[in-house]
Amino acid sequence: MVELCISWTACSSQAVRCPQTADIVIATRSSSTFRRGDQSALNNINTDVLEYAACVLADGLELFFTRIPKGASSLGIYRSSRRNTRSAFSIAQRVTAATGFVEGPTLSPDEKQLYFHRKDGNRHVIYCATRK
Repeated sequence: MVELCISWTACSSQAVRCPQTADIVIATRSSSTFRRGDQSALNNINTDVLEYAACVLADGLELFFTRIPKGASSLGIYRSSRRNTRSAFSIAQRVTAATGFVEGPTLSPDEKQLYFHRKDGNRHVIYCATRK
């Protein structure tokens, strides 16, 4: 079983705790522990900005995640796919149905609805986008 995990380092400021780095990693569960495996499938996913909150489909061929672009005032949800589980994910494209300060993508069991939360004022509201 392969799991996608997050690795990040917190900033040292006492006033604000914010991640300085965040990458998605692949780990394999072995009994009660996880071990990092080959990360080459994520070469097109991890960049010099923050990537986190990964959601991978059951077949391992499609990946949704949150990315914070440099200098951006909003987060974005991105999607990537691959031909088979031995190949790398494609260069990720932003999901245009999720706009504003959005993060935390999750797919419904039938993989037709994408759930995410968006910051509306001081509240985080759950939204749903349906695939065509």
